[in-house]
Amino acid sequence: MKTFRVAAPLALLALSARALAQPAPAAALSPAAARVKADVAFLASDDLKGRRAGTPEGDRAAAWVAEQFKKIGLAPAGPNGAWMQPFDFIDGVDLGAKNRLETAAAAKKAWTVGNDFRPLAFSAAGVAEGDVVFAGYGIVAKDLGYDDYAGLDVKDKIVLILRYSPDGDDEKSAFSPFAALRFKAAVAREKGAKAMLVAAGPLTKDVPDDLIALRTDAAFSDAGIVAVSVKRPVAEALLAGSGKTLEAAQKAIDETKKPASFAAAGSRAALNVDVMPHRVRAANVIGLLKGADPVKSAEIVIVGAHYDHLGLGGMTSLSSASGPQIHHGADDNASGVAALLETARDLAARRATLRRSVLFISFAAEELGTLGSLHFTKNPTVSWDSVVAMFNLDMVGRLRENKLDVQGVGTSPAWKGLVEASNVDAKLKLALLDGGFGPSDHSPFYAGKKPVLFAFTGAHGDYHKPSDTADRIDPEGIVRVVKFIEPIVVAVDSAPERIAYSEVKGGTGPSTGGSRSFRVWVGGIPDFSEEGKGVKLSGVTGGSPAEKAGLQAGDTIVKFGDKELRNLYDYTYALQGRKPGEKVNLVIRRDESGKMVDKTLEVTLGSRPDATK
Repeated sequence: MKTFRVAAPLALLALSARALAQPAPAAALSPAAARVKADVAFLASDDLKGRRAGTPEGDRAAAWVAEQFKKIGLAPAGPNGAWMQPFDFIDGVDLGAKNRLETAAAAKKAWTVGNDFRPLAFSAAGVAEGDVVFAGYGIVAKDLGYDDYAGLDVKDKIVLILRYSPDGDDEKSAFSPFAALRFKAAVAREKGAKAMLVAAGPLTKDVPDDLIALRTDAAFSDAGIVAVSVKRPVAEALLAGSGKTLEAAQKAIDETKKPASFAAAGSRAALNVDVMPHRVRAANVIGLLKGADPVKSAEIVIVGAHYDHLGLGGMTSLSSASGPQIHHGADDNASGVAALLETARDLAARRATLRRSVLFISFAAEELGTLGSLHFTKNPTVSWDSVVAMFNLDMVGRLRENKLDVQGVGTSPAWKGLVEASNVDAKLKLALLDGGFGPSDHSPFYAGKKPVLFAFTGAHGDYHKPSDTADRIDPEGIVRVVKFIEPIVVAVDSAPERIAYSEVKGGTGPSTGGSRSFRVWVGGIPDFSEEGKGVKLSGVTGGSPAEKAGLQAGDTIVKFGDKELRNLYDYTYALQGRKPGEKVNLVIRRDESGKMVDKTLEVTLGSRPDATK
């Protein structure tokens, strides 16, 4: 007890000393920052599970944005006076009842779908039967002097290949651009194979013997070949007649970094792939703040920010962990939605001073290829001619060192003056970029020849990872971005004449699944929402090889040189091994007065400019 009596005063003294040493409490947030913080916290919460488009949580996020629009005093401006502008898209495939895989080598065996094999999400539906050939990693990389198909006859046969490359799943490997399964499928199809079986090699570090998930990518069309993922026992059974194991076949390649393909003697496989596209629905949320001028209010200024994110992960996740995890998307793009809402609150409070109307749009499915903004630009809920300009807020939640990227300043001669005038008070360190194309929702508007301005506080290590959480957001920084953008919106809204559009020469468009790894540049901007065969263009970069060759927005490239194109991955594959200055014939399909016409255009490939984001 005495010890306690002595220790208690000492403990109290220590606590008092620590209290005195504590730093002063952080300054209270401004009312605007408190609102922004609450908005981000809701959208990036665990309950919304990453807001993937086409999920119940994505729908909850959309309904919440609509509720905020209503509270602010906006009017619903979707189709038929609704808040929502719904659209459908393919988000994976469903397995039918007829999937089958049988092998015949040392012995015949029927394998079980889901346990032993699973169709790849991009597989064509259909049957295939034939002799089996082991084609290594299924890679053809001319610049590296590597060709798994050299001297190998695979026509009308079934190829068995390994995942990744001789360097494993190392993204920094020289093989990395050639390791995507879509590319491997394109190679197998081009070589004449009937089907492609994919197995995880036992020597590939940290890669378990799992079947590949049925997950979608940036192309909606199939690869034009039957393709399935198989577990190692299936691969071992197919190689048994050759007297080789999968480990030995892989080791022969990995140790020398040279191909070691072979025909699997006496081995055959028969497949039936039964897959059907799985369609889901998402919706843009659209609210209108009508201008006070009886004439100018018919003109529209658009402010946009996408509300969706990656859900539980998927192909575009950069997390190193396996398995589903909530990708909170606080910066990408709960921050942009919070900025959008705060801008709407401010402008609604001064609606009597606005001349033109302001349309606030929170887009869906940006992460799946700007699907929501593409849908709006193809199906605008206002007259497209009435649209004056588009402002895009995407990843504005981490203002660091007072730096803000502002893209699109070359898309109107008015932008630079307006940006500089607004920054007199904002006092930000601005990085100004001219180009109007980029991997976010402003790109379809620029393709539609509208001036665009895009605010972005920069990339960071939490991008597309579960760690992009609300506690890492700077609410006061978001408010500063709003206070910078808002005067520009008001200036465009109140200008006597609508600002002019200008085309930017040069610059690149969105990444198309690995094309940044290649040296050549064409300059067509893919329309990620198209589901048909070929690569449809939503726009063409000014001054690019595509523009010089005569390509136009709306054209669909169906052949690049001697390669048929079914999707974006075929297009990227066709660029492999090409060099700047080469002349290539493109076959494009163009709508001429309601009739689809095929044309052949010669393009001189250019050097790829530096990307803008």
